[in-house]
Amino acid sequence: MATKASSASRAIEKKRCLRRLTVIVVLWCSLTALDFFQNETTIGVGMVRRNISTDYGKQAEIMGGEPATTEERFANQCSERDISLLTASIKKKPNSGLFPWSSPENPNMKFSGLDQNLLEVFRGQRILLLGDSTMWNFYGWMYQLLVYSPLTLARFHLATANKVLMRRSGCHYPADPHPKTAGVVCDILGRQHLQHQLEGTRLDDGTWVKYSNTACSRREENVVETKTSIIKDFRPNIIVANIGLHLLHFQDYGRDTNECRLEKWINYEGWLEDIVVAAENAGAEYLLFKTSNLICSKRYMFKFVQGTKIYTRKRTKTITKCIKSVREGTSLTIGTNAIRNYCTNGIFNDIGSQHLNRRLFRFVDARKNSTSVKLAVFNDHDVQSCVYTPECDGRHYHMLNLVRIRLLANLLNCLNQ
Repeated sequence: MATKASSASRAIEKKRCLRRLTVIVVLWCSLTALDFFQNETTIGVGMVRRNISTDYGKQAEIMGGEPATTEERFANQCSERDISLLTASIKKKPNSGLFPWSSPENPNMKFSGLDQNLLEVFRGQRILLLGDSTMWNFYGWMYQLLVYSPLTLARFHLATANKVLMRRSGCHYPADPHPKTAGVVCDILGRQHLQHQLEGTRLDDGTWVKYSNTACSRREENVVETKTSIIKDFRPNIIVANIGLHLLHFQDYGRDTNECRLEKWINYEGWLEDIVVAAENAGAEYLLFKTSNLICSKRYMFKFVQGTKIYTRKRTKTITKCIKSVREGTSLTIGTNAIRNYCTNGIFNDIGSQHLNRRLFRFVDARKNSTSVKLAVFNDHDVQSCVYTPECDGRHYHMLNLVRIRLLANLLNCLNQ
């Protein structure tokens, strides 16, 4: 009996110790969180912040360096090679893609992670985002980040940062996602800033952000004329432009082309040149042409599955049928070789996306030294991967938007040197 009583007494004491330990852990976590959130203050929509020095510890080591100060970032000239290495590092470890990073080839070249200092590159600017749904989603997340995040997201892994920002900005996953939403919907977009489409969205700190669609409509409107007028009227400091995915086809397999798409694909370099001239005339400082998104064909369903199989083989019979179908659907006078090139290389998978990206890089390399704007390629294609796009989609990457914004900000800082 004494032994049983002793055992029961020890069990009770053990439970008490566990309770005390749990209380201590909870209190410690609460105090740590309180200290974290007190480091930054938010007043309304405009944010007033105190700069803080933070030991990122092992998180920073994952991306190759300690957080960089403004002086460190600009004391050393960063190169295209440094940006390429940063892009590759994010691609390799996207969940660590918000952390500070140092170039392994140039240790003195340090890039900030997604902290408030880095976001200063956008503050007070007039930013124009031209593109299709891949830029529309980017626009939405940039808006949320600038307005709803009092946090230094460089402290978080990407998955955690996504949850934090989505919770603060009213985003959620719908039960039946549409491909354009890519599995996430942000209610705040419809309630507040979409009403400012004509003049753009003005934040309390003086930042203006505007999105405009460059996609060819079924009315086959003059996309170039419309967009150059928008550039002239909005007078942006920073332009990020893209027109890739909407030009691609799976003719006769669920994604037929039209005259607008066909003409803009064939004359892709002409569209790029028109945007450069419009940016110069508007007095823009930066013009970044965004690469066309990675297209992950293994996420396709229905007709697109057959389309990518048929067109990837590039059989003569398939291309001949495509040429005939395209010619029957247009009144434009276009040579057979140009249409054959489009049928072969303008296809709606990553073959087509990368074909446009190669043309884009060649254009920018040839033009960047003969323009008044700071011209560069914003290569977010190379941070994207199939893991981050849902079934039945294959071209939208909502959960990578924060690392895309981080990469854009780092690139702008490089161009500002």
